[in-house]
Amino acid sequence: MANILTANHMREHLGELMEGGQRNRNLALAVGALAIAPIVVPAIAKAAKPIAKATIKNGICLYEKGKVAAAEAGEVWQDMVAEAKAEAVASQTQPQSQSPASNRVVIE
Repeated sequence: MANILTANHMREHLGELMEGGQRNRNLALAVGALAIAPIVVPAIAKAAKPIAKATIKNGICLYEKGKVAAAEAGEVWQDMVAEAKAEAVASQTQPQSQSPASNRVVIE
């Protein structure tokens, strides 16, 4: 039984380490963190999983909405370009009532 540490022994050793200066205090904190890690880490992971899933779900929805908005903006742009080209062609086929240089439109 010489090597078996009970909870009381652990508290005594951690208390001694905490009193021994900054270096020992840091060591005691590290030992304490390692002692509770098997309990705390699974609990945090269990709580974080729904949050991570919700974040991913929201990211997917935002991506899809952005894709739709970009497609709509592209259609609007294409419509405006088509209208501008049609107006340019129409203005070239009409007789020029003003000076020739003032209303010239060239489409290549």
